[in-house]
Amino acid sequence: AAIKRSILSRDHDAVVRYGGLGPTAQLSVPTNEHFLPLLYVLALQDDDDAMGFFTERVTLGSISMRSLRIG
Repeated sequence: AAIKRSILSRDHDAVVRYGGLGPTAQLSVPTNEHFLPLLYVLALQDDDDAMGFFTERVTLGSISMRSLRIG
């Protein structure tokens, strides 16, 4: 939830430094190969781009399928 809030508030610095968002954020990214593409997408975001989440599902009790749409 902390990473989602940071994305929605356009606090990209907090997303890059997700470890500082607390232990839950740290646990949500055990390895970064699926997290790093998010940083590329956020880097391409323009100030006036709309954004939203089109999938918020959690699979197998712990795997988030949250997907972000920008533009």
